Amino acid sequence: MNTRSLVVTTGFALFAMFFGSGNLVFPLLVGTESQGHYLLSSFGIILTGVLVPFMGVLAILLYKGDTREFLGTMGRPAKFWFPLIALSLMGPFGVLARCITVAHGSFTLLFPSCTLIPFSLAFCGIIFLLTANKNRIIPFLGSTLTPFLLVALLAIISAGIWNAEVKAPEGSHVLSGSRTGALQGYQTMDLLAAFFFSTFIIQHLTQKFSSDDEPQALVKVFLKSAFIGGSLLSIVYCGLVYLGSAYAVQLNDVPPQAMLGVVSQNTLGVFSAPIVCVTVVLACFTTAVVLTSLFADFFRQEVSKNFINVPVSLGVTLGIAFGVSTLEFSGIAAFLAPILETLYPALIVLTLVNITNKLWGAKLRRWPVILTFMAKISSLV
Repeated sequence: MNTRSLVVTTGFALFAMFFGSGNLVFPLLVGTESQGHYLLSSFGIILTGVLVPFMGVLAILLYKGDTREFLGTMGRPAKFWFPLIALSLMGPFGVLARCITVAHGSFTLLFPSCTLIPFSLAFCGIIFLLTANKNRIIPFLGSTLTPFLLVALLAIISAGIWNAEVKAPEGSHVLSGSRTGALQGYQTMDLLAAFFFSTFIIQHLTQKFSSDDEPQALVKVFLKSAFIGGSLLSIVYCGLVYLGSAYAVQLNDVPPQAMLGVVSQNTLGVFSAPIVCVTVVLACFTTAVVLTSLFADFFRQEVSKNFINVPVSLGVTLGIAFGVSTLEFSGIAAFLAPILETLYPALIVLTLVNITNKLWGAKLRRWPVILTFMAKISSLV
């Protein structure tokens, strides 16, 4: 078996699954608010947008890919309700629908007359066809879509760095820049996604190893793949934060989902529309494929108890996503923001508690998570 090829393909797939619609928007927002402190702001978003999600990957790895056991530390009901809520937010009621709206915003750079509803229908139709053959998702993402996505992003970032420089840093903004980057990082919801993406990747890797292989070999390949995926995310985030900082004046009053288009038009000129269109649509599409598969599987197996088949579960998932997508980006963000602000601190604590439990046998269980959640609720009242 060619482990080098497996490591690279899986690393690219990890990057592709984590890098979706929000990951194109939030780093640029961080840059516009950094006031020249783009390095510290980049550190903030890497902390919560890369290190924290891959900490979630480590936690699931320690639980041998068993998300139910991982969530079971919060009690038996959490094994059903937590995945249902999480996958609903990441899936048709949240991120999946948001992917459609962001992809449409970029698609109109080339086809301005295309409205959201027909685009959403076509987008959902393509996802349905691909996810019907789930075994091809990881190879397709890793070997075909992701390299092209990286080339397109690097072209935009390189042209932007070549054509503009950030303004001189303002000393009073040092700490707030890091804080802004950290807050925008968890808005990507990648820690939440890590709980489920890890299982998806581990299953893919396990199929490549025979029963005679040492377990350490699987772990070694996984960790190398995670390093590649995390490094790629960090590089792209730093580049996008720099662009947001360098073009902060031009991006003033520009809607977040349109920022990348404005930056590319200032750097690549007439060539910007095709590159931005392909880049954003691919970034949204790669994430949407995985989210659709995850929610549809859970809905079929856990909610309907296998009463419905795969095509029906995919149809239900994409039907809901289509309906929610008609709310457009701002409408989806309006109800996602308060939910994430409330849940995310507790999710970080849950991850840390479970890691310490597996590594050092700490029996903290659910109380630190519950107390963190209650403290956050109290702060909002």
